[in-house]
Amino acid sequence: MRRFFIAMITVVLMTSAVFLSGCSLGTPDRETELKDTLSTTYSELNSTFSGQTGKYPLVAEYLGSWAKSNNLTVKENAEHYMVIVNPATEGCEKKESTVLECAVKTADFDNSMEPLAVSMTALLGPETHGKITLIVTENNDGNMIGASSVDPKYYECDNFINMEYSKEIQLLTSGSHAFSSTMTADLQTASPAYSKTYTITMSTSAYADPFDFDSHYPNPVDTIGSLLATEKSSGNLFQLVSFDCKTENGYTPSSATAVVAIDDNDVESFTKKFDKSNESMKKKFDKLEDHFVYTMTETSTPNRVIAPQSSDNIISLMYTLQTGIYLQDEDTGDIISVADISSISTAGNKLQVTINSRSLQKSVLDEMNTAFSTTSGLCDISYSASDQSMTWSANKEKTLAKFFADALSIDDSKPLNTLTSSECDIFASKVSGLNIISYRFNSDNREAALLNTLHFLESLSGTTN
Repeated sequence: MRRFFIAMITVVLMTSAVFLSGCSLGTPDRETELKDTLSTTYSELNSTFSGQTGKYPLVAEYLGSWAKSNNLTVKENAEHYMVIVNPATEGCEKKESTVLECAVKTADFDNSMEPLAVSMTALLGPETHGKITLIVTENNDGNMIGASSVDPKYYECDNFINMEYSKEIQLLTSGSHAFSSTMTADLQTASPAYSKTYTITMSTSAYADPFDFDSHYPNPVDTIGSLLATEKSSGNLFQLVSFDCKTENGYTPSSATAVVAIDDNDVESFTKKFDKSNESMKKKFDKLEDHFVYTMTETSTPNRVIAPQSSDNIISLMYTLQTGIYLQDEDTGDIISVADISSISTAGNKLQVTINSRSLQKSVLDEMNTAFSTTSGLCDISYSASDQSMTWSANKEKTLAKFFADALSIDDSKPLNTLTSSECDIFASKVSGLNIISYRFNSDNREAALLNTLHFLESLSGTTN
């Protein structure tokens, strides 16, 4: 449902362009058999689960029956994920193990069947192979609930291949460089000077990827913060009572709420600017073909509000923070670095703002860190930052990334990275040093994706022709 615009190397191949296409996976009959199996499997999935939306449990039930009919072991059939294992063939017990993973996206059911069909068929393996595991996870309307639930013991492996649908063939061998920032300040309070108090709330669809700039969902914290900064610069008199948001780890806040006490004489002007902000949001969500709620409603006036100096510091921070796209290539339009406010709170008379930042170029993170620290200092707000790290990355010393780069005729000296969040982030965060790639393809390249994967599995057993 939500597509992403990111800096990425994209390679388009003809269906017949398969690495080591002369190999027969043991025998010519085996290769023909698996090609036919792929065609049958996809047709059955497509007819059984037709439609754009669907329910994961129905797929899990189907997979259970499919595994039984193919003498495969279902290691786990949990609420949001399934693990199916094909043990190593005789003599390959000590060969490298491989995990294939794909997500069933409940809001993109049709396209989810492409990687699922390839993964199911690849799980059957060439005639000789090491241990192969298939993990099928639930992605519930953007919430990667399945990947978050899988016990890491199931993907402590030598090679991990994330399979996804994409309009064009893509090979990703790493995510991005990242760090998080925290801005804090003790807040002074005062008695309210104005009697008209309003609650401003914005809610959006949950589970929006903050690093998805193809169909970027507005951040409610940014939206309300920008409104308050506009009101302040326009001379409208008001006092900030509170500013908080509702957030899910890793996603753009699904809602934010600010409470303000406004001078009676400025209520009309304040409301007009809110209406203008609301209209701007409406246009953005119309393009996204999604809904949102953005309201300004009168409420009771509290006994205490945030003192003017503390309030001004918060609004200044909202105005000066460079969030969203931080750096973009002027020539290509490629997005290089991004920052996103993941949370804000004024509870307990203490301000706390958290920002997550990502960059395709490690050197840019230092620049971002310095800019955020400077901005915080100018607003009299304390600043701290986490260590920088990679969200996920293939092990360059192993053959996985190189094999698929060769198979897809990609120069592996080029960066094959992405800012966008994915299941890869979650898996890599739980198993240190996980050797992981993301292989993305469409229906035109379904058979090529299968054969590339099977030839990789065969190469691990040392029987590739």
